[in-house]
Amino acid sequence: MLVLPISRSWLFSKTAQRAYLVAALLVIAWFGTRIAIHAAMSSAGRTELSTSAALLVRVLLYPEIVGSALLWVGMLYFSFDQTDFMKRAVWFLILVLIPFAAVFYYYFVYRRCQSHLPRQNGSQSQEPARISP
Repeated sequence: MLVLPISRSWLFSKTAQRAYLVAALLVIAWFGTRIAIHAAMSSAGRTELSTSAALLVRVLLYPEIVGSALLWVGMLYFSFDQTDFMKRAVWFLILVLIPFAAVFYYYFVYRRCQSHLPRQNGSQSQEPARISP
C-alpha cells in the first residue's frame, strides 16, 4: 500500500485549507447539480439527456468530481491523523460508505480542529530595515 508522507503541518497549511474549502464548495455544487438535473428531467418528462446536453453536463461536472476526490482524499488523510483508534475506524467507515460524508467531515471536524490551532505570524510581513541616506 502506498502511503504518502503527508505531515500534519501540510494538512493545515494555508494552501491546503483553501484547496479543501474550494473542494467542499464544489462537492456542494455537485450535489445541487445532480438534484437540478434530475428535477429538470422529471419535469420535462424525459428519461435521458440528449447527446449535446449530456456532453455539456459532463464538462460542467468534471471540476466538481475532481473537487470531490480531492476533499475525500484529504479528509481521509486527516481522519488517520487522530490518535484514538475507535474514532479513526468510525470516521473511516463513514467516509467510505456515505457519498457526501467528506463535506460534513470537513465542516464539522476539520474546520473545528483548524480553529484550535495556534495562529502563525506568517501573515505579518516583516520588511528589512531601510536605511535612509
